[in-house]
Amino acid sequence: MSTAQLNNLWAYIDGMSLKKKDREWLADKLLNPSTKELETLRQQEYVKESLTRALQEVQAAKREGRQLKSVDVFLAELELEETV
Repeated sequence: MSTAQLNNLWAYIDGMSLKKKDREWLADKLLNPSTKELETLRQQEYVKESLTRALQEVQAAKREGRQLKSVDVFLAELELEETV
């Protein structure tokens, strides 16, 4: 969101007659991510770690002059790691 959009949002919220309890509820919603957001963040982190590992493997194989694992072997290793 842009600064202008955030300012407009704040002006809208500030213009509402919110009681303290309502403001606390709103603050809690803004500060604490929902379960769906947490799951999305976990999935994104998992993908990032997996891709980072794959890139490191490619770079190491290139440096050492060795042949890379097949995609099937790599995916099988990832699945094994998940179960452990």
